[in-house]
Amino acid sequence: MTKYMLGVEDDGSHSMLTYSDMKRSFYCLKSLCDSFGAVILKSVDVDFSMNSVPECVDGSDVKALMKAGAHVIWFHQDYPESSPPTAQSVCRIEVEISQVQVERSRVVSADGSECLPTPPPPPFHAGDCHPVKPFPGSSSSTSSSTVEGGDEDQDAFGDTVSQALRILVLGNVDAGKSTIVGSLTTQSLDDGRGSCRLQIMKHRHEITTGRTSTVSNHHMGFDDEGNVRSQNGSKVRRMTEEELVRGSSRLITFTDLCGHEKYLKTTVGGVSASMGDYALMVCNSRHPPTHMTHHHLNLCASTLVPCVIVLTKIDGCPPDQLKNTIDEVKAMCRQGDVNKVPFMVNSTSDLDECFDKMSRLCPIILTSAVTGEGMDLLKYLLFNLPKRRKHEKKLGRPFEFLVDEIFNVPGVGPVASGFVNAGRVEVGDTVFVGPLDDGTFVQTMVKSAHIARTPSNSLKAGQSASMCMSLNKNERKFLRKGMVILKENPKRSCVSFVSEICVMKGDHTTIRRNYQAFVHILNVRQTATAKKIEMFDPHEKTNKVIQTKNLSSDREAASEGGDLILRPGCRAMVLFEFGKRPEYIRPGMRMLFRDGRVRGVGIIKTIVETKGAAVAT
Repeated sequence: MTKYMLGVEDDGSHSMLTYSDMKRSFYCLKSLCDSFGAVILKSVDVDFSMNSVPECVDGSDVKALMKAGAHVIWFHQDYPESSPPTAQSVCRIEVEISQVQVERSRVVSADGSECLPTPPPPPFHAGDCHPVKPFPGSSSSTSSSTVEGGDEDQDAFGDTVSQALRILVLGNVDAGKSTIVGSLTTQSLDDGRGSCRLQIMKHRHEITTGRTSTVSNHHMGFDDEGNVRSQNGSKVRRMTEEELVRGSSRLITFTDLCGHEKYLKTTVGGVSASMGDYALMVCNSRHPPTHMTHHHLNLCASTLVPCVIVLTKIDGCPPDQLKNTIDEVKAMCRQGDVNKVPFMVNSTSDLDECFDKMSRLCPIILTSAVTGEGMDLLKYLLFNLPKRRKHEKKLGRPFEFLVDEIFNVPGVGPVASGFVNAGRVEVGDTVFVGPLDDGTFVQTMVKSAHIARTPSNSLKAGQSASMCMSLNKNERKFLRKGMVILKENPKRSCVSFVSEICVMKGDHTTIRRNYQAFVHILNVRQTATAKKIEMFDPHEKTNKVIQTKNLSSDREAASEGGDLILRPGCRAMVLFEFGKRPEYIRPGMRMLFRDGRVRGVGIIKTIVETKGAAVAT
């Protein structure tokens, strides 16, 4: 015997559906039971249960439903008598189902094997339930024309995701980053004790300490008029990600990053791989900005990500302390390593002047997640910010999927989650995954794909998605973060490369030959060694490219100019060599390198040495 509870979400909360909706759901379940030979047990006292039926519902209709086996539980006691009838008729239904043996005649197929006949479909009444419309991307929506306009609906869904504005949320620990994100995405105010951040945190230690230690993405939508659509916007039930994306004309994706210094590696990796359009630099107005706030702001300026400073917790902040914090934030923006013009925002007209000057200005907004002060200005800013990264221009390039996470789902197989950096791919296409430790790539096939937890038939540039691949057990164990999925066979991967770097100002840094750093190249994260350094002259139209030679000898390296020393603010051409395994990189990719803190940024110029063999199949 199996017990079903209709009107209850996966987390145990009630869907708060009305009686008419629950009635249709029950008859759908009853039709399924009839088709599979199951019986709904009548385990409820009908006469006793009729005493709790609200007056706004037809009692005879409810009695017939209960006689069919539905145990209806009402919630009208929780609503005042003055509430509308739709609120008083909210309920859930409990059903007990027992599987029974159904006798079927013996059927012999064309090849002589015995099989069971397909049971006849149960009688369907148009008033009992609505026909189910399959999701775009499922086999039923593409194999026939049962869903009119299914492909167009899927394309519109994918375009909304690919055009989403990606916002990086940075700042020092305890500045209120997760609280701001939770308040914006859930459209609720904080209680002063972290109620908003609890709705978006993932791990138990994050909930207990209040400190984010992982990179997480959260969605927020706007309609055509600029009204916010959130997953908690409905009082009836929580909105799914698919419903949020489909009903939004403007989608915002927040990347909540870590603020504590011991999680700096995770934060730098998130900035490098997240493809952020803009950054929200969250500062606590009750304390002056710290060295980590300055470091995060310097990181955004070095990677050319426009930044908006959000001062939080202004409720209860003394006026003199608030003025002192604003002055120090303005001074931090004017420093040479940041070189931004601070601009105080007090109204929407101030924001209108900033939208076309975000590369130079740094708007400052005062907010409070407890009182809601300044939150409307922040929403207006997010709705009107222009899209900075034009991923649609990369649709003509070969398909390139950057892998950020690897999951092994039981019954499904290996699933790679990441970002489509270029091109497009369809379910069933042949792709190449790698590189492995020996530099080779594995040939496989895309079994399925999901966008915002919704099945899709295709993926294209600018979308954060996940795809399931057809790999055996031996091939699955070689999957890791930092890999890439390509549609064309690359054959070889990179061991060493030449990069034009610029050492960040603000920290005392010395870089010379054999300098080791942890490099971040989009989703690639690995230790690399500087084998050769040549100064870069920005006034020369063509700079000399480092030649490939054996630089194992110190004497030979010195004769080639390997004794050059780089200080903060210097630019140079550096030959890097990966320390552990080959990676897939190409010219034009941006890189960050750090040894504790971030020391510099760069761009890949040429690939010097490659490694690989025939593709494994």
